[in-house]
Amino acid sequence: MQHLYWFDPGKIAGRSGPSKDPWDPFALRAAGIGAVLSVNDGALCHPDDLKRAGLTYRCVPLSPNAPPQDGDLELCVAALPHALEYILQAESIGVATLVHCHSGKDRTGLALAYYAASVWRMTSHEAVARVRQVRPIAFSAPGWEEFALKVLAAVGPNHAVNTDAHRRRFAPWWSPVTLVR
Repeated sequence: MQHLYWFDPGKIAGRSGPSKDPWDPFALRAAGIGAVLSVNDGALCHPDDLKRAGLTYRCVPLSPNAPPQDGDLELCVAALPHALEYILQAESIGVATLVHCHSGKDRTGLALAYYAASVWRMTSHEAVARVRQVRPIAFSAPGWEEFALKVLAAVGPNHAVNTDAHRRRFAPWWSPVTLVR
């Protein structure tokens, strides 16, 4: 499928979002995707359309700023465990997750790197390098490579998923994750 790249084949993929490159939810499903995770504001994602195609959906926004600004580190540290929780719940029932932002490179790359650091126990540098293997333009926005390394160091692979900071900032987008197959 055009614009989709597999980070861990059959488990997790990345892509630009529909605000940049329109998508067909049924084509996503046919490509093996069962869950969609927006790490932007979910621009042009239509949950009802995704549901009709048999996809689950969650929006866990990360910082849209380039270069990163004050408060972005804390936002991402609070949000990433929720994104990982959604991905792992999908994995636990055999569903592949598509992670996207606008361009599918910086915020998406950060979520994928956090997955690699947490699940594969990679260092921050190894996780960023792994993302770049599949998405060479990852972390190319001003300040994003350094920012990603700072976020990954701050959040760590064992960060608890029970913070309220992200829920307060992004309600009503954020909601607890429940996936059923």
